[in-house]
Amino acid sequence: MRIAAVLCLSAAAAAGFVRCGSSSPPTVNPTPFPTATPTPVPTPAPLVCNPTPPPLIGVRVNVHIDQGYRKTLDSKPLVDNVDGYCGAVGFDPGQQFCFTRHEDDPQRGDCDRMAMGMAADTGRHGPQWYYEGLPCAGGGDQPGCNNHPQNQFLAIAKGTGVFEACASHDVEVAQDRCGRCTISQASDNNCQ
Repeated sequence: MRIAAVLCLSAAAAAGFVRCGSSSPPTVNPTPFPTATPTPVPTPAPLVCNPTPPPLIGVRVNVHIDQGYRKTLDSKPLVDNVDGYCGAVGFDPGQQFCFTRHEDDPQRGDCDRMAMGMAADTGRHGPQWYYEGLPCAGGGDQPGCNNHPQNQFLAIAKGTGVFEACASHDVEVAQDRCGRCTISQASDNNCQ
């Protein structure tokens, strides 16, 4: 038994010696991958429009650029003359309704955005555009419409039919949420 114990201790010592004096490579900790810093989402600048527009009374739609079959339509919100709003922003104070501002007013864009809200299909400020009651969805050269790539207040109309620009359901409306443009032939350059 004594010999067995000595052999066991010798084997254990030899195992410890081999382990300490071995030439196995050292353990290397892997280099951690750099963590990507998320790109901050820019906070949109607040809209500046003082006084703020009263409830929408309608939307005026007209042909902005006429290229025959293809036309660029423009939309402008019309607001009710509540509490002398039209006179306060430079229009005739006796008008029943007016635009949110004059074309050259630096607040015009923001005031129009406030009056119209955001289009549900693009998430941009401005009206949602429709062709024959359906949202604009392109269609190549087929009759229909596309949202303008840079300006939600504009749409590209192709062919004939009824085109509409409608304010968001989130904005207060006094009369009509949508403005319409009926183009009955390619040579029309006015909305009827």
